[in-house]
Amino acid sequence: MTSKRWLIGLSSLVVMLTIAGAVSFVRYARLHAPQPTLVAVAPFDIFVPGLEPWRVRLAQELTTRLDSLAPLTAVSQDVVRERWQGQKRPEIAALDLARRTSAGIAVYGRLDPFGGKSDSVFVRMIVIDAGTGAVRSAMNAPWPRALLPDLARALAEQVRHHYP
Repeated sequence: MTSKRWLIGLSSLVVMLTIAGAVSFVRYARLHAPQPTLVAVAPFDIFVPGLEPWRVRLAQELTTRLDSLAPLTAVSQDVVRERWQGQKRPEIAALDLARRTSAGIAVYGRLDPFGGKSDSVFVRMIVIDAGTGAVRSAMNAPWPRALLPDLARALAEQVRHHYP
């Protein structure tokens, strides 16, 4: 076989492999594109003594509430526990979580003490578009400790209200 035939054969092989790689990449990108109605709820940070059990409970209840608000669905907290990698900046970790679970929306929240009052907490929540990284909404509000069981409902409504 001449060197010219070898060159043509190898060039053809390179072109076919390039096409196969491009097709594979497009297929992968379509399968892993962010789903705009899927919400990933990161575990809440709790900085109020005595409320540590609410870290997971609040995320679970918010996930359940979001699942019941069509057209939104939520990544299960079992999947979140497997893929959650907390960082120094948990809002960035929440965005990373959404991207790793193909969610289009990331939710991060925290509870802080409220001005020395033991009967209230300060709730902070941000809703992030996982595709662009833009903050869709932010909530910063006091919340009575006695009404903590109702907090997930209010947060879910906040997320739903800012869904396009």
